[in-house]
Amino acid sequence: MTVYKPKGKPYYHYEFQIRGKRYYGSTGCERKRDAEEVERRERRKAVLPSEQRPPITVNEAASLYQDHAELLPSWPTIRYMLTELVAGLGPSKLLSEVTDRDLQIYFARRRNGRSNSSVNREIENARSLWRRAKRSKYDVGEMPDWALLLLKVPKKPPRELQPIEEDKLMLALRNDVVDAVEFLLKSGWRRAEVLGLRWEDLNLPAKSAVTRIKGGDHVNRPLTTALVEIIARQPQADTDEGKPFVFTYVCQKSRGNRRKDKRYPLTPTALRKPWAAALEGAEVSSFRLHDLRHTRGTRIVRATGSLAAAKEALKHKRIETTLRYAHVLDDDVRNALEASEASAPKSRPQESRHSPDRKSVKKRKA
Repeated sequence: MTVYKPKGKPYYHYEFQIRGKRYYGSTGCERKRDAEEVERRERRKAVLPSEQRPPITVNEAASLYQDHAELLPSWPTIRYMLTELVAGLGPSKLLSEVTDRDLQIYFARRRNGRSNSSVNREIENARSLWRRAKRSKYDVGEMPDWALLLLKVPKKPPRELQPIEEDKLMLALRNDVVDAVEFLLKSGWRRAEVLGLRWEDLNLPAKSAVTRIKGGDHVNRPLTTALVEIIARQPQADTDEGKPFVFTYVCQKSRGNRRKDKRYPLTPTALRKPWAAALEGAEVSSFRLHDLRHTRGTRIVRATGSLAAAKEALKHKRIETTLRYAHVLDDDVRNALEASEASAPKSRPQESRHSPDRKSVKKRKA
């Protein structure tokens, strides 16, 4: 019987090999007798073909996950992360053979020049890939400890674009992308919603639009007068590829099937360079494109005092996500504290027990 209790762990673990394949994991049992029964069950599962799950490679698992993820608005980003994951772990490596150590080494390399939050998004994407393969009844081995892999991200209030920064940034932006950025700021929508907006999604007389939010759900979005005005001044692209999309850009350099001075649908890649150049020109630091959404959320809470209104406007699924904007209500709390002090009854000021003018009082002995 091959059960053992690792040092410092409360549960027995099992480990054995069958036909050259290693099987291991925690039994979840504190008593050796119970652990041995779990080990026997695992051996039976490994031996009986009817209970065996088919193996799946990293590349096959990525393709399986693609069938689900390519319908999401964030698919272009997910596709990039999947490509890097397959290349980093090896396309032909079995998912069941990927250890926590393999993942630690891979994500440590991914930290080069990236923030912890960016790497965490890649870790969460890998976790989704593993879970999809497991739910599809493939052999994924022991599920990696994803919580252990996640990196520490300090919690801090969202970065808000200040009015003077906003003026400078809008002036520094290229003419063909400034409207899209202004729409991002004024709407608070996610980038994928704005760049994926099509003319057929709009009902301008009713001042509304249908968009696909994170998770793939379609929602009805109210449009303000300012947002309608931005949409109304967008030119129709002169290529078949660009006609359906509201926000387009002017190609700066011919490449592949793209031609200089022609309009094409605005993509995250096409927006990256003009956005970085505008930040530098406006001297705005430590500000991401996603912070435009944070700015809108902060302004909604400050103007209305309502976290519920901000939750609905930003289409958060949970109010806990919206609570990051609660810091702007500090002024309300401060005013309430000061008002309660002002209404408190006045009393005679008392000397501090540590005051040098306080006369010492001798205590009687018991």
